[in-house]
Amino acid sequence: MNIAAPTIHRIVNEPIPSNCFVVYNKAFGNECLIIDPGSNDEKDLVEYITQERLTPRYIILTHEHFDHCLGVNFLVAKYGVDIVCSEHCSVNIKSERLNNSYFYEDIRPFCINSKTISIESLGMKLLFGGTEMRFYSAPGHTDAGIIMTFGKNLFTGDTLLKGIKTFTKLRSGSNSKLRETISKIRGFQGLGYIVYPGHGDSFELDNYELDLSL
Repeated sequence: MNIAAPTIHRIVNEPIPSNCFVVYNKAFGNECLIIDPGSNDEKDLVEYITQERLTPRYIILTHEHFDHCLGVNFLVAKYGVDIVCSEHCSVNIKSERLNNSYFYEDIRPFCINSKTISIESLGMKLLFGGTEMRFYSAPGHTDAGIIMTFGKNLFTGDTLLKGIKTFTKLRSGSNSKLRETISKIRGFQGLGYIVYPGHGDSFELDNYELDLSL
């Protein structure tokens, strides 16, 4: 039996143009995942969810930085949705300094105090829409970083961006840890994965040269 592929819809966050992804498979119902909602105003995301008659089930955060989680408090209040992230991330989003919102003058500093579900407590996997999402620790950009696979889709947050070197100068960033993470991502090459990064366009991992010269 052929299983329908999931829909992955990108919304570009504002004011920082990072990526938010809505993931769902209507063959298994109307629930959806929201990955990295980082907009100050989530009207585009809410409009899409309403248009497609979706019910948000989980917010998944690839890491703690404000441009990837700015919309979380609004969405939790509106939909009662659960937050899934790494244990490191669950700590850092509770601080306006650790999530870096304190240092960006164009938004009001914020923290996220809602209860989170750690990927560690889930056994690093989550069954959703007939497909198992697998989580992997991915330090380098930040110690809180994760990547995840969902079918042949690889969500990398800010760990791997198309044509842009990963930034490691913020708190807990590390070139040596990033090299280890990139080596881990190399293990997915040759398997037909499409990368959905934290900024910019998606791309085929098999045709992308991974740079370890950090």
